[in-house]
Amino acid sequence: MSPPWGKQQSQGYEGLSRLLSQVYQPAVLLMLPEGQLLFANSAFLEWTGWQLEDILRHKWIWLLNENTVPRQDGEEGFFTHIRCKYRDPQPARVRLIDLENEGRRFSVAFFSPESSKGERERKFDDRLLDVIEKISSISLETPLSHSLKYICAMVSRLLDVEACALYQVSALSPQMVKICNGGEEDVFPPVMTLADLVRLTGIQIWTPGRRALTLVHRAGQEQGLTFVASASLGNAGGAIGLLVLGGRGEVREERVLSTLRMLRRQIAAFLENYLKVEVIQERLSAIQQDFDVLESAINGVNEGIFILKPDLRIDKVNVRAEWLFGYAQYEIVGVPVENVLIGSDRLRPSLEAALEGVPIHTIGDLSLHRRNGLSFPAVVQVVRVPAEGKVNALVVLVTDVSEGEAIRIRTQQLEQRALLGEVTSVFAHEVRNPINNIYTGLQVLSATLPPDDANQEHLTRLQQDCVRLNNLMESVLNFSRNTQYKFEPVDLKDFLQRILDRWRPRFGKVNIEAQLFVQEGTPKAYADPRSLEQVFTNLISNAVDAMSKKGGHLTLQVSPKIGSLGRSEVVITVLDDGPGIPDEIRERIFEPFVTTKPNGTGLGLAITKRIVTAHHGSIQVNSFPGGTVFEVTLQAYTGDES
Repeated sequence: MSPPWGKQQSQGYEGLSRLLSQVYQPAVLLMLPEGQLLFANSAFLEWTGWQLEDILRHKWIWLLNENTVPRQDGEEGFFTHIRCKYRDPQPARVRLIDLENEGRRFSVAFFSPESSKGERERKFDDRLLDVIEKISSISLETPLSHSLKYICAMVSRLLDVEACALYQVSALSPQMVKICNGGEEDVFPPVMTLADLVRLTGIQIWTPGRRALTLVHRAGQEQGLTFVASASLGNAGGAIGLLVLGGRGEVREERVLSTLRMLRRQIAAFLENYLKVEVIQERLSAIQQDFDVLESAINGVNEGIFILKPDLRIDKVNVRAEWLFGYAQYEIVGVPVENVLIGSDRLRPSLEAALEGVPIHTIGDLSLHRRNGLSFPAVVQVVRVPAEGKVNALVVLVTDVSEGEAIRIRTQQLEQRALLGEVTSVFAHEVRNPINNIYTGLQVLSATLPPDDANQEHLTRLQQDCVRLNNLMESVLNFSRNTQYKFEPVDLKDFLQRILDRWRPRFGKVNIEAQLFVQEGTPKAYADPRSLEQVFTNLISNAVDAMSKKGGHLTLQVSPKIGSLGRSEVVITVLDDGPGIPDEIRERIFEPFVTTKPNGTGLGLAITKRIVTAHHGSIQVNSFPGGTVFEVTLQAYTGDES
């Protein structure tokens, strides 16, 4: 490793470092006369736990006890404590000598540990470091009770104690509750007062003959323990719990206290991170439920909904509007609304009036035309959506009042408007801000952990979920931006594998085995990844629901295909061995409100077909007793797409 300064200063460094690297004992440092570190041999690195790159940024005085004056004391050198990475500063005697090599002056420091630990002590240190590493690598996805039991068991074995317990401050009452018991004996009380936590602040040890001030001390006294040690978890201003140990063997106070000093930080950090992630997961789940309500409300109402930009061009439509007028959303996004809502000259003036300040305007009965030229009677309402003192969007609700539905629709208008207002309010006040707060919290939490921490992957996945939810929000209620599909090349192997990985926990709970097969040479698909994710999430969700009672197998197969017009296509087949789709609804399975689920909305497959159609693709279903097969065909990416 090259030193972090100029070449002229480091002349003679390489030869000396090669020589000293052959010295296995004692520990040796090489430095410039002014103290800048150049090299450390393996004995020094093993003794202190540092990596070479950790110390080359410092002068060697940084390694010494802050009260030490580094002066030579005859041939015996001087005494100090050496800073270590994973343990307390270690006592050592240091001897300095000056060397000259290739015209440059250097200093060499030889270190002799003042009290060399025996083999047993070294093994204990290794075990302690192993416990710390295992605690830091526990996955936050593991149930908390299992993780704490694992921690208590490791601590009990490490210190060879009979009893070990973890307490957590209760959020419901002024007390601490025992949340885990380890070791061979259960001697500590299930509940302690917060007054005991105040008395046990920091790290303490009790032995017989001393006054028993707390419940755990009295329990140790009654059970004949030779010591009770405790360590509060968290900082002094906000302790979250307590770790308590008790043993019957020989008391080695220094070892117990120094061990607890190192373990308390790791255990407290684990608990804090777990609680933070638990809160984040609960908030994400609540937000997802809000989105489900929002999407179902917009696509489930009986009115066609057009969301218009301030220039009166169409920004988004719901499924009912597509069905009423015969247009797919991708065909009319960006089109002036009067080019789609054709048949009345009252429409444009009413929309302009809404832009000028009328919050809700009912245009009344109109005769509008479908794409095929047929007309139908309709009631049209306009809702003004303000934002920051200006109109951000207009929502146009079109109600088909043909075939005797006029009276029923009119009585439901107020209810539908209230529902739309409610979900819009949820979107504005309960969804966007929590997502941003959660995403920011995840970033802060990730920054507090080492880059190689095992939980970084979990936090990254949560951040990706926040981004996905925010994208879903924008696609459902995008009042101010164009929400056209953003087509790009999609590697289906990686894309589908990520979706399956998110479903793995659910597969495990219902005993489903999932497999993905991608034929070699399959090209990328040309698609919008966000909407395509919804397609396969819907199909996988339906398959899991079908197999949830008895378990089964889910298979995804991807292969290339040449279409009827000679264009390159990609076929994705989703197979399950569930009970199949009943014959009476199989032909109508892609229609809105057709479902086999008792509590289903019947919109999932309708939305799926709409998305596939918008991709200029197709979706087919084949079902029989004992299995269902969905086949999705998409355009392949050829590089010629505009």
